[in-house]
Amino acid sequence: MSKYPKNLWIMAVGAAFFWIAFTFARHLHFQTQAWDMGIFDQLFWNTIHGRFMEGTLEELPNHFGVHFSPSLLLLTPFYAIFQSPYTLLLLQVLALTAGAFPIFEIAKRKLPEPFPLLLAAGYLLSPSLHWITTYDFHEIAFFVPSFLFAWNALESGKLNAAAVFFSLAAGTKEDAILAVLFAGLAIMAMNRGDKRLRKFGALLAILSLIYFTAVTKIFMPSFGGGLLRLDRYSHLGNSGIEIVRNILTDPLLIFKTVLTAEKLSYLFWLLIPTAGTALFYLPSTALLIPGLAENLLTNFPAQFSGTYQYDAILLPGIFIASIYGISYFLNRQPEKKNLLSNILILTVVGSYLLRSPVNPVFFPLDIFRSGPETSIYSELVSRVPAGASVSASTNLVPHLSRRKEIYMIGTEFGRPVDFIVIDAGNLSGFADEEMFQAYGDSYMNSGNYVFEEIAGRYFILKRKSLY
Repeated sequence: MSKYPKNLWIMAVGAAFFWIAFTFARHLHFQTQAWDMGIFDQLFWNTIHGRFMEGTLEELPNHFGVHFSPSLLLLTPFYAIFQSPYTLLLLQVLALTAGAFPIFEIAKRKLPEPFPLLLAAGYLLSPSLHWITTYDFHEIAFFVPSFLFAWNALESGKLNAAAVFFSLAAGTKEDAILAVLFAGLAIMAMNRGDKRLRKFGALLAILSLIYFTAVTKIFMPSFGGGLLRLDRYSHLGNSGIEIVRNILTDPLLIFKTVLTAEKLSYLFWLLIPTAGTALFYLPSTALLIPGLAENLLTNFPAQFSGTYQYDAILLPGIFIASIYGISYFLNRQPEKKNLLSNILILTVVGSYLLRSPVNPVFFPLDIFRSGPETSIYSELVSRVPAGASVSASTNLVPHLSRRKEIYMIGTEFGRPVDFIVIDAGNLSGFADEEMFQAYGDSYMNSGNYVFEEIAGRYFILKRKSLY
């Protein structure tokens, strides 16, 4: 514990306790969603019950066909002890909070005071980190600490440990492999005079490319899937090869895709917490290339909104590149150390106040309050017996997901589920109220279900054959 200053421990432990309380309260008050809290809770529950990574909430019956995330399996023993979404939320909070420590260590080797502690604080106050933590549970969240610990081990000369952590990072999701590949390229570019590190970087890049090819061409197809999210880049081409070719050969298309007000705004808010210092040292900016390409070239608005989990692929690279950028700047203008540290304080605090979902100005205090809805939701959930198949409104799914078969309403596609649990005030998953009404009417008019209305807008439909 003496390895780190007391202030860092206070910040990290305080942040962990806050986020545990916050995320637990969100789930307790039915604010987590089918996508993705329900998805992962069911995946882990099915896995420990002999159905490896199987689920009914995604496009495919096995998650590894949608996203290849073998590192997730390391969490399974913890989930087996306490089978609950709370376990997943706790593990995610602890993992993300832990990222402050390798940032501090990397910065301490490269930068004078007060930058190491300032950057660690900047990480803990980062709006990107807050949105990742707020928005349920995602496998890519574990990429953040894995990559940071990998780079710290690399900087410490512990290449075996670095290899282990880079492997864990690559195992969080198929796109994370590309981030590790570019890490290898960055290592080569940043260590031209060190043969040992250049060899490590080259090997990391080559193995990442081989692994990515195996994952996308062999492993994911063996689970019935592949790169299912390529449709988010359909404006760039009809296949992965065509998309890459167009990116490399048609700069005008890229400019038209990236240079929009929304994406430029996203880029600004992504870089401003560290005052744009991630761009100061060109070789380290290689760490940002795959994440920026993924989020700026897409036509899927959530990826460049800055308000979901999609910044996770960029967050460690931004802070690592910022450390090198600050070091590069101070080596040339050491007299501006105080000025730069003051600017960083302003950008860290300013971005937190303006962009964080838990800033003190617009803090969602209601997250900690139980209202009548919470009691009604709890009653609805209690009506569904364990083992019954169920379709439910999105915010009810994570409370019912520990079963073999569950769907978000409107996605069961005619499967004869035992129970349908509906909050008519939540139209998530439906284009409009008319579609929602048609969905409900189709069941109530089928003659196959017993209908019960609770408190006006809440409904339970039970299949008659169960009586």
